[in-house]
Order: sequence, then C-alpha cells, then structure tokens
Amino acid sequence: MKRIVTFTLFIVLCFALAGCNQEERIKAPKEILAETLQTEHIEMKPFTVEEREGEGYKSTKEVVKPDEIETVAEIIENAEWEENIEVEMAFPPEYRFSLGLINYAIWVTPNGDRLEIIAKDQAKYIKLPIKDSEILYKIITGKKL
Repeated sequence: MKRIVTFTLFIVLCFALAGCNQEERIKAPKEILAETLQTEHIEMKPFTVEEREGEGYKSTKEVVKPDEIETVAEIIENAEWEENIEVEMAFPPEYRFSLGLINYAIWVTPNGDRLEIIAKDQAKYIKLPIKDSEILYKIITGKKL
C-alpha cells in the first residue's frame, strides 16, 4: 500500500514539475490584435507628404523610391509606440502622410533634433530616437534635420 501511495505522489510531482517548466508564453487576444494592426496596414506603396503652410497643408514631396518607402515602414514598424494614449499638441502637425490605412502626423521637437509622431485614430504616440528622426526627416522633406 505504501508503494502505491509513494508511486502516485511521485507521478503527481513529475506532472506538476513538467507543467511548471513550460516557458512558452501564451499571448492575450489584445496583444495579438495590436501586433496585427501595427504591421498589417503598412503597404509598400508611394505616398505624399504634406507640409503645414499657414492654415492648411501643401503637398511637398512624393516618396516613390522603394528603398525609401521600406525605410519609412521599418522605422514605423520597429518604433516603440506608447499605445492607448491621447496626445494633444499645442500646434497642428508640421508634416503628415498616410502609409497604408494609417494617417501619421509629425512634429519637430523644440530642440529641432527629434520627431514626434502620432498615428491618428489609433491612440499611439512616439518621440523617435535622434538617428531615426534624422533618417525619416531626410526622406519626407529632402532636408537635414
């Protein structure tokens, strides 16, 4: 009888240890949806950049080179966005463009060294690192930041 109880406890302990040793993380549905939304809508199609001019906007550059479009998409996809955040800026965006189904509004920081971006209708915001800001600014304006 002791052997049966000991053997049963040993088997239960083995199952418990094997179950606790699983390293795979199961993603919540919200995480899966967020990943899908972030990358699903970025299309590698040419886009037009608009610059604020007085009360309105004027088309200033057409980004058509595949390598530039890919670079912009990579910067946006790899950015560490702050999500579920509503940001209100003091001024309208200096630049704006649509990539895929998402509209992006862009501001240059007061120091003039970084870009702040809001993904409209997605409640996402980021202040890009200096290097990414310089690359993106050069692509969308043709000028150095």
